[in-house]
Amino acid sequence: MAGLIATLATVVILSRDAQIDKVQEWQETKDRKALESLVNSNLRMAKQIANMHNRNGIDNDDLMQSAIEGTIIAANKYKVGSPMAFSTYARKWQIAKCQENIRNNFGTIRVGSRVAKTLYASLPKYRREFTAENGREPQPREIARHFGFALGEVEKAMSHMGKYAKSLNIPVGDDNDSPLESVIASSMPTPEANLARKERVLQVRDMMEEFSNSLNARENDIFQSYIFSCESGTIVGNRHGISRQRVSQIGNNLKARFKARLLANGITR
Repeated sequence: MAGLIATLATVVILSRDAQIDKVQEWQETKDRKALESLVNSNLRMAKQIANMHNRNGIDNDDLMQSAIEGTIIAANKYKVGSPMAFSTYARKWQIAKCQENIRNNFGTIRVGSRVAKTLYASLPKYRREFTAENGREPQPREIARHFGFALGEVEKAMSHMGKYAKSLNIPVGDDNDSPLESVIASSMPTPEANLARKERVLQVRDMMEEFSNSLNARENDIFQSYIFSCESGTIVGNRHGISRQRVSQIGNNLKARFKARLLANGITR
């Protein structure tokens, strides 16, 4: 999955009609190249949806795989001739699969041990700090020492937290003999590129936290729930006594402000 991000700048994004042609080809012939084209054409959107659903304790690569699985489901279920663009339909499935991933992980944490709950709440911050300082992610032994838990407890809790993690080897298609990995174009990034990406991710997360802390309670809820967690504008609006349209207006304003902050810091993508 690490190599997947490296393909984002090179994938070919198909036109609306071309995507529908590929859907029809996939559904009629099960040509894996057609499915690969659809997955790669919607890869940027999958990454965006995964980032929108990124929560503490849930691996972003895992969310990315969920979003890609959504594209594959869409390719199987899309009705050729529908007035809806395939990308629009695929986006709905990408969101649905990411939300399913979150529900599963939250369910695991709710019934998990004290160690699992502690790691769920605090491990992401420790990982960011450790990675920024050491250029790599901490090992279980280092995590156990930092939090004062036994190594066995940490390994068990982390295994429990990752219970619903998906694999790039999950089968796709009606014949169930084609692994997901085989329909994703990938090339491994250099260690330098990978480190630069991690540093950029950490910088964006810090900026998000800083931006969130600068907002009032209503703006912060809209920023977190509506923009990044894809919660319904109606539900968010009901919490604050405003309309769905007003939530959308505030959300668009917040996105523009945050984008401006990113651009001011040299982050363009």
